[in-house]
Amino acid sequence: MNDVQNTQTLVVRCATEFFLIDIDRVRRIEDDLAISPSPIAARALIGLARFGGEPLAIFSLKALAEGGPCVRRERMTVVVAEIARKDHPVERIGLAVDEVFEIHPLGETDSDEVPLTVVSGFFDLGGRRVRRFNIDNLEAGSTMLDNAKE
Repeated sequence: MNDVQNTQTLVVRCATEFFLIDIDRVRRIEDDLAISPSPIAARALIGLARFGGEPLAIFSLKALAEGGPCVRRERMTVVVAEIARKDHPVERIGLAVDEVFEIHPLGETDSDEVPLTVVSGFFDLGGRRVRRFNIDNLEAGSTMLDNAKE
């Protein structure tokens, strides 16, 4: 039997696109976070920032979701999130966004149904067309995030 749940999500904007991030993955929102360039070249990596005294890899949410180029600025709004991947410790990354809106319930979802892509669905939230950003599906098993930590 499947558990039906109401998923709470954070609505964010990247350029003209809107995304939903599961709130249980969000640890903090940092407005105007200072970001330094990274010596490591990884897809969608903007740079590094300090978070809790530790380095934090900052990725463009839009570039991760759509595979395009990422905007690099010295200071950005960053959603600090955690990724839970099978057979890996929890990883913390920063997702650079242009704007953070509100927490919004996604509605009833089947908790046993896990999307297999990074971006899924189209939802209408008050006239805004939004897509769900499935952070746990970020190239699991690849070196994209691992390279950013070296």
